[in-house]
Amino acid sequence: MRWTGKKVALALGGGGVRGFSHVGVLAVLEEERIDLDLIAGTSAGALLGGAYAAGLSPRELSRKIDEYLASPAFQDSELKAIGLSVAPAVEKSRIARMAASLRGRYYMLRSFFRPSVLPPRDFASLIDYFIPDIDIRETRIPFLCIATDLLKGQEVVFTEGSLRRAVLASCSVPGAVEPVRWGEWLLADGGITSLVPVRAARKAGADVVIAVVVDREVVEAPQFETAQDVFYRAGEITSDRLQLEELREADVAIRPDVGDLHWMDFTRARDLVRIGEEAAREALGRIEEALPLYKRAYRLAGRLVPSLRRRS
Repeated sequence: MRWTGKKVALALGGGGVRGFSHVGVLAVLEEERIDLDLIAGTSAGALLGGAYAAGLSPRELSRKIDEYLASPAFQDSELKAIGLSVAPAVEKSRIARMAASLRGRYYMLRSFFRPSVLPPRDFASLIDYFIPDIDIRETRIPFLCIATDLLKGQEVVFTEGSLRRAVLASCSVPGAVEPVRWGEWLLADGGITSLVPVRAARKAGADVVIAVVVDREVVEAPQFETAQDVFYRAGEITSDRLQLEELREADVAIRPDVGDLHWMDFTRARDLVRIGEEAAREALGRIEEALPLYKRAYRLAGRLVPSLRRRS
């Protein structure tokens, strides 16, 4: 990496659309002058963290989210169609619920005959919309991108190479997005091995790690009607336990209140930035306590200088 010494890292976790709340967290950290020396991202955390590390401000990211959701690239995509099929049934009419159910069954059936449910072009257009075509080493803030090699079953941490391609690999949710072939690797979602990349940030030399968790919490399930229900539940439990173990190494964990929002449900996308802001503000006291002394001094100086200017 390009830095040494006592440094602060932000580890942004995966969670699909719920990752838009990362933008709100970044906005508060920037507003509060909490200087970051490293950003590590998994899946959605890689997408938003990579875009921010490359130079986009939280305000620009919020604007790009709105523009993307209104763009033909999204409106005409299967990404939106699948998202509508998983949106909460209570918000739909009877006909809309039937249509959503049929769409869901169609995509599930199609997954048995293709390497992914989503067409590669749809998801690649999302990545390209937010991520510039640069090398990871060119980012404004040092950046780590986490993916998983399906062939060897190992975590892969990218510190160089194409930023776009690394983020695409990190976001390649198994079954939904086709894996990315990269040399001897066959890469998929970083969340398979590290849903919140705290350990990767530690290994890179971070002394303080602020983790942002946007995965759904595992709550008591009311019933299991199909084998698919049991399969998904087992995966949720395994993922949750692995995530808890990794979070033990974080100094601060921020948990935006994403509820049970599905990772592909775009209907509440615009609310997520605000939800991230609220969670970050609630965590400011814990973040302050975890910061190195010189970082606290930097924040204090940043607050005093504008105040002194106003008085003069």
